[in-house]
Amino acid sequence: MSSEARTLTENNAWELATWCGGNPVVEHDALDHDKTSPGINVPTKDGVERASLGHTIIRKNDGTFEVFKG
Repeated sequence: MSSEARTLTENNAWELATWCGGNPVVEHDALDHDKTSPGINVPTKDGVERASLGHTIIRKNDGTFEVFKG
């Protein structure tokens, strides 16, 4: 299996959650509670890690996932 990376956008949260086996969530802005964005709780080898808008989810060669927040 080769590695693959996908970035979370406003339009692909459900697709990425299905791809990585994660759970989609709605994140609320701390200063404006009416402002929301998608997030995903991603299962990794070290536990669950949150991917927020603009973060990249990486499927590594061994099939495990990690979240790059760069």
